Amino acid sequence: MSEVAAELAEQTWPDFYPKGVPPKTAVDAEGEFYRLVRANPPTPNCFLSTHEEYPNRHKKCRGEALQCVYGTSFFSEERGATDAKAKFPAALGDRTVAKGNVMPFMGVMKKTFADPAHYTIWLTVNCSIHEHFACLGEGE
Repeated sequence: MSEVAAELAEQTWPDFYPKGVPPKTAVDAEGEFYRLVRANPPTPNCFLSTHEEYPNRHKKCRGEALQCVYGTSFFSEERGATDAKAKFPAALGDRTVAKGNVMPFMGVMKKTFADPAHYTIWLTVNCSIHEHFACLGEGE
């Protein structure tokens, strides 16, 4: 990506991000990830931030957890996604595991929370990440 394109991508964060989000400790998002999605094939709404899905969640969070509310949860291993689905059946039980490739123009990421496979990715506006993910079939 050219320097101009990189600068433009850095300036296209959602308007609802507060100061300090994404955190300065985040790095360019890149790699193969898994996400629990609501639709097959995945749509833009499958990649909403926690804040967009649960607008009052930030009221219960502080520090790093508060920053993460404005990002989107992903997993570096399929097991991370399936474990989260099993742990939170009321919220995630109807979702499907999707796999895809994340690229730097899509945003920045940081390893977050206790699960070693959990990452928060702060996505840039109109990054079309859903076009880079596909739902996994049974047994994949």
